[in-house]
Amino acid sequence: MKPKYIASIVLVFFLTIFFFVPTLTMAQGPANCPPDKELCAKMIRFGMEAYARGKYLDAKEYFRKAVKADPTSIKAWRYYDQAVIFGLAEKVEKDANLTLPDVSTRQEGGISISPTPPTSPPPPEPAVKKKEETGFKIIDDEGC
Repeated sequence: MKPKYIASIVLVFFLTIFFFVPTLTMAQGPANCPPDKELCAKMIRFGMEAYARGKYLDAKEYFRKAVKADPTSIKAWRYYDQAVIFGLAEKVEKDANLTLPDVSTRQEGGISISPTPPTSPPPPEPAVKKKEETGFKIIDDEGC
């Protein structure tokens, strides 16, 4: 009875080490890397050049690499955030359906509803209107 008990404890111990030790060592690897400030500055410079040319998606990638090289750089984070916004605007400019789709593609309950055609705007009102009374009328006078 005792050898089975000791063997099961040893087996649980090794399984615990097998599952937890690799995850702990992998999680500590990239966090201990020192920031590469030189690479960060180089990527910021390349990103600013791409940004000045209007290539916001390319600039975003350069700034992302700068943030990855030095996560503590506030300058890199600011440029990255700005490039993300302008990159999104560039994508929307190329394809307006990203923000305003024409027709919903979702079907509920297997029922397909065809979209209604767009209606034309109502005709403009005539410029000359009949003269209406705009004065105030007293219908019943209750007094003071």
